[in-house]
Amino acid sequence: MPVSTITLNDLPPAPLQRGQDLLGAMLDAGLPAMYLCMAGSCGRCRCRVSAGLEALAPRTAAEEFHGCDDDQRLACQARLDDDGDVHVHQPPR
Repeated sequence: MPVSTITLNDLPPAPLQRGQDLLGAMLDAGLPAMYLCMAGSCGRCRCRVSAGLEALAPRTAAEEFHGCDDDQRLACQARLDDDGDVHVHQPPR
């Protein structure tokens, strides 16, 4: 079975499982992701996806509400739908 990964900024990649949200994978790996509510209501976990966008599930209503650009997702809402490596960028905490 292929192993998918998530990379935050220039940090080492971390495992990412199908169906797992990006924020959960980053937190499980101890990566310094920005977040607050973990439910899509605050928009604090917004990130720019530079690779792997096609492997993610379609946008959620919360992402539409927050006006995410085409290359942006909320890490707490974006779930891995297909095998692939995902690279995201957030400003440093």
